[in-house]
Amino acid sequence: MKILASAILLLFALPECTKKGSSSEPPQNHAPVAQLTAKLVSANPFTFEFTVVASDADQDPLTYNWDFGEGTKKAGAATETFTFDDSKDFTVRVTVSDGKANPVPAMTNISTKLSSVTIDFSKTYQTMEGFGGFGAKMEYWGPGPFEDDAFVNTLISDLGLTILRDNVTTSFEPVNDNGDAYSTDLSKFNLNKDISGLDEPLSDHLAYLKKMHAAGLSKMIASVWSPPSWMKYNNAIGNGTQNTTSAPPYTTSPTASTNQLKPANYEEFAEMCVAYIKILKQETGIALYALSVQNEPRFSQFYSSAVYNGEALRDLIKVVGKRLRDEGLATKLFLPEDVGWLEGVESMITPALADPEARKYIDIVAVHGYDLDGVTAASTSASTWATMYGWGAKYDIPLWMTETSGYANNYDGAMALARAMYTAIRYGQVSAWVFWSLSTTNVDEYSLMNAAGEKSKRYYVSKNFYRYIRPGAVRTEAGGDDAQQVYALAFKHLGDATHTILLINDNDVAKVIKLSGKDLPAEMDEYITSASQNTEAAGKVATADNIILQPRSVTTFYR
Repeated sequence: MKILASAILLLFALPECTKKGSSSEPPQNHAPVAQLTAKLVSANPFTFEFTVVASDADQDPLTYNWDFGEGTKKAGAATETFTFDDSKDFTVRVTVSDGKANPVPAMTNISTKLSSVTIDFSKTYQTMEGFGGFGAKMEYWGPGPFEDDAFVNTLISDLGLTILRDNVTTSFEPVNDNGDAYSTDLSKFNLNKDISGLDEPLSDHLAYLKKMHAAGLSKMIASVWSPPSWMKYNNAIGNGTQNTTSAPPYTTSPTASTNQLKPANYEEFAEMCVAYIKILKQETGIALYALSVQNEPRFSQFYSSAVYNGEALRDLIKVVGKRLRDEGLATKLFLPEDVGWLEGVESMITPALADPEARKYIDIVAVHGYDLDGVTAASTSASTWATMYGWGAKYDIPLWMTETSGYANNYDGAMALARAMYTAIRYGQVSAWVFWSLSTTNVDEYSLMNAAGEKSKRYYVSKNFYRYIRPGAVRTEAGGDDAQQVYALAFKHLGDATHTILLINDNDVAKVIKLSGKDLPAEMDEYITSASQNTEAAGKVATADNIILQPRSVTTFYR
């Protein structure tokens, strides 16, 4: 106990500073924390805005000393603007000091190197037929409404749609109009009646189609989802299941469950096509531009579908094509509208192209653009597009892309869609691009907008193409900078002497490009879609100037 008491007395006898540790020492200073960012604000000349985001735990005033990497050093503020020479790389440094600790450095690298885009309007490729999509304001298999004036105006006047795709409803000829395929009674085809198990009646489409025609729709195309059930072996519009999909081989030994059109009904099928074209014209004023005899003909779905092979398509095209000619109808035929692995698609088109009789009725080779989004010549997708273009090119038959979707409903999905469009147009030389659904009840990866008028980023990326690359535009040479992920397309519009240049910057930073080439317009109007811009008009751009492309953007120049 004496020892403990002595210890307590000793503790209270110690000086105050010993009892409280180092409280009499000066407080510890904290060095500042600093981060430097750069923003390109002009490219004529190259001008950057540099901002130091700095903090000091002790709230000391901070000073900034700059080194701009080209010889200039100065004391300055937290934000400085500086101009640099073209075509060089620079490292910009700043030291931040609180006057007590060692100065804290921060740095960033910038480049004033240019990506070159060379345009040659004298070297030409495909002539564009247009851009479009399928469907109405809401899904046709839903309750509607399917149209209104605002929706039609959005498609035609804002988006710039020029091709509308529709389907030949399976309820159009629910029973044979008569026993003679060459005696067509248009009054026997169904326009208005709802029939259980079949698609909606054609009348659900007609008001919308009339308004689209009146608004100036350039082209309407249609695809057969399935022949009428009575023309098929299985007497069904699908494969007879509730949820099963498959890609069975075409069979020449059909059974009562075979999801195929009977060859004995090819003439009746051709008659149905004639009736559809005539009634469409009669009811809406639309002269159907092109018809597909079967959507995705290798697939047997639980929904409307039918299975063919290349030989069956060849034989059907000969019947339908001759009948359209005999009727004096100008509607073109496109096929095979297949999707999937390249050899499978090729097997669906080669027999018809190899047959001189069938080939004279093939106006368009059409494919569906799923799982194809490469952007360089070396990509598998680019070579696939080039191969598909080659099938018809030897016969002067153009390539179309008539259905695609599945791009995420966000900005990543929008940029993926832009890359896919570039690749198809550049390497596949497609003359038309048609998205799957234009609008659905809720906007998703399968649609560009919703029935309430909400537009996705994919809508605006599409608008950069649809509105400024018009039917009749001829694609010309445009050498971009693929290594720098700057992709270029160029077009001249022979009818109205206008020009379009479309540039994709697929980088997370801004890129500066230099346009060159003969006969470039001196000025062009600029329209930008980026993460924060929706096909925004950015004024006129002098083509001789350095031009800034915003990070991850699609920019269209039009004059």
